[in-house]
Amino acid sequence: MKAVAATLLLFCLGSAAPVVAQGLPSAALRGDLAALATCLRENDRSPSACVGMVAVACVRAASNDQRGAEASCARREEAAWRERLTLALQVTARSLDAGQRSRLGAVQLAWESYIAQKCALYGAAQREGLQAGRQAGCELREVAGRAIEVAKALPQPERRRPQSPPQIIR
Repeated sequence: MKAVAATLLLFCLGSAAPVVAQGLPSAALRGDLAALATCLRENDRSPSACVGMVAVACVRAASNDQRGAEASCARREEAAWRERLTLALQVTARSLDAGQRSRLGAVQLAWESYIAQKCALYGAAQREGLQAGRQAGCELREVAGRAIEVAKALPQPERRRPQSPPQIIR
């Protein structure tokens, strides 16, 4: 499944429209994206502080089976980070020539494969009841980290300093 997503990413890298704009995201995804955007604005110097915030709130809201909700809540937040990652990759790809876009796609495909294997190994090493949640949590952390890494490489808009109030000279 992840390999298919990575392959599709190769075709999307040159696209100008983000995935959110191509199809209507669910209300939950829109809310999660908004929550992440707010957190990232408030923690612009430490974006990793936002990793897990949606999943933790989701698990806490699942009052009847928190252990069972771990995997689905982690996947829910991962979807929001993956959306941000895809958009950052698309923006990055716009400034690259065809050869560089191809290399970026190859790097991303290799990264997807590595993370799938790493998190599957980590999940399999856990106790029976924890495997799915821990693997999903691993994938969430890795996708969020990659989204933050790629976004940091994007050109940042200049922050304008406030102008001094006018000085009256007498």
